[in-house]
Amino acid sequence: MKYALVITGVLAGLVLAAPGLVVIGYLFLIIPGLVLTYVPTVFVYLLTTAIIRRLLPVETSARSTLIAIGIAILLGWAAMQPSRYVAKQEYERQCSPDVIPVEPIKLHGHVRLELPNRRRTLDCDYLCTALLDLPEVKSVTVATGKEAAASKPNTIAYSLTTEAANSPAGLYPIDPGQIVREYPPLAKKHGGRELIVSMKAVKAEWAMRLCGSERLREVSPVEASQADWVIRLDERTEGRRLKIRKVAITDGAGADRFRKSYRKQAIPAQFFHFDFDANLFSGGLSNAKFYIARQRLESGSSALQLEPSLLSAIELNLPICDPNAIDSLREQVVRTLDNPNATVVQLDLAKQFLGMFWFNAKDSDHGLIERIVADERILAIDEQIKNVFSSQKTPVEMQDAYAKRIVMEHTSVSLRNFLAERLAGFPAGTFSKPTAEQRIIWKTPDLYQQAAPFIVGLADIDPEQSLPILNAVLDDALGLEDRLQRRRVMQGICDAMVRMGPNAKSLEPRIRELFLRRPSPIMTRSKQADQWRFAIARTGVSIENLPFFPNQSEHVVRQISRRITSKLDRYRQERTEENES
Repeated sequence: MKYALVITGVLAGLVLAAPGLVVIGYLFLIIPGLVLTYVPTVFVYLLTTAIIRRLLPVETSARSTLIAIGIAILLGWAAMQPSRYVAKQEYERQCSPDVIPVEPIKLHGHVRLELPNRRRTLDCDYLCTALLDLPEVKSVTVATGKEAAASKPNTIAYSLTTEAANSPAGLYPIDPGQIVREYPPLAKKHGGRELIVSMKAVKAEWAMRLCGSERLREVSPVEASQADWVIRLDERTEGRRLKIRKVAITDGAGADRFRKSYRKQAIPAQFFHFDFDANLFSGGLSNAKFYIARQRLESGSSALQLEPSLLSAIELNLPICDPNAIDSLREQVVRTLDNPNATVVQLDLAKQFLGMFWFNAKDSDHGLIERIVADERILAIDEQIKNVFSSQKTPVEMQDAYAKRIVMEHTSVSLRNFLAERLAGFPAGTFSKPTAEQRIIWKTPDLYQQAAPFIVGLADIDPEQSLPILNAVLDDALGLEDRLQRRRVMQGICDAMVRMGPNAKSLEPRIRELFLRRPSPIMTRSKQADQWRFAIARTGVSIENLPFFPNQSEHVVRQISRRITSKLDRYRQERTEENES
């Protein structure tokens, strides 16, 4: 017994102090891992057995050991019962039987949609629009917030109103077509390749409705006590201890008319012992730990999905999902763009259409997209335009429209930078015949500072024109106090020098002087230093004559030189492949 206590005690102390040893044991051989997993429990029971045996008035050593082991196991059981009883009572109290209505529930009046444990914005989404589309529903209040702050959650309410066609623009729902994916009958009917088209059709139908005689308006929220119906979607997870999914519909009298739930809860185990947990994909060895074992109890179906269950429980106005709605929307957008007197509401329709492509715009759509982007009357297209083309598949034909959007006064800083990045990604030579808007960007500090990536386009025009502009941009950048903004402009100048190659030779002496100045105004990191060396090398300077710092050793200089040489070779190869293609 003495030796067993010493051995298990030492091992238990080691694995409790460094649980990662157990993982190592499993990685090398399974048996060592199993031994190390159970050794803390064995030590606790051996220690308890040894203490009890000393207290027993039994003379026979073997007999006293057996009795002590039995008492230790009994104590291990008894120690867990109080906390286990409390946890089990709480579990049974929280488990509610499902309530399934005979017929779908017909909602009316003011509906409150509570999402207490979700980090979701308060925009009107597909659930909100599905509820508002019911003829007898007057408003939908969306509430989010933690359980602890349920008395004061974030709330906003929406109402669908009928108004004159020339009334001010209202709000637009977020992705109303998601109902096709979430409502089981629609998902089954329009699955596969039809799914995306059907979702777009629903979105197009809502866009035309809200630009016609209907408006989505924000109204005063309704408290739960005043609502005709309260819908609650509760989904939360607390580590391995608790997982809850619950959907409930309560009427104005407080009675549950529909309820489905799934609960998985860990309660103390029958007998005291240690369990071991390690997730190599989240934290690795440092995430390994021992804990007092628990038993997991479950009620309800683990396959429960909240939104589909809710939608299946209520009487809905199902969307038609007609693909012709997309064509109708396109036709209305064309008429709007052709109309110089188009209203704000009609122009909003063009913005909604722009947000429907999801990176799959066809060649036949490019012309209309270009018109929408270039139309100064259409405001705030930031979110929509970012989902039209991927960075590698933005057509060159968009260059004029993107430049026009950059110079518009109402264009945001983030959108200017985004569009400039797309323009900078076009092939060399794209801007050899620049438009008036492109020249304005290069010559206007406020614009090229916010659209810094587009500075690279200067490399495509005649050096006699581009070099004076580049020098002026450099002069302006050196005076910028905002370090992030200065770095972006400097990166644009560096990229332009790389593309210009020997045509930027006259700029090299000035860049070299700024490079070696301490502190350097054109860079702050070693990676940026390599970029500038590469740009200088592209002007025709040999590797041996690149600028290096006095404190850099010969070994470091050779390493940098090899990197720049390799980068030059790759650049030349890529340009050769581009020209051949």
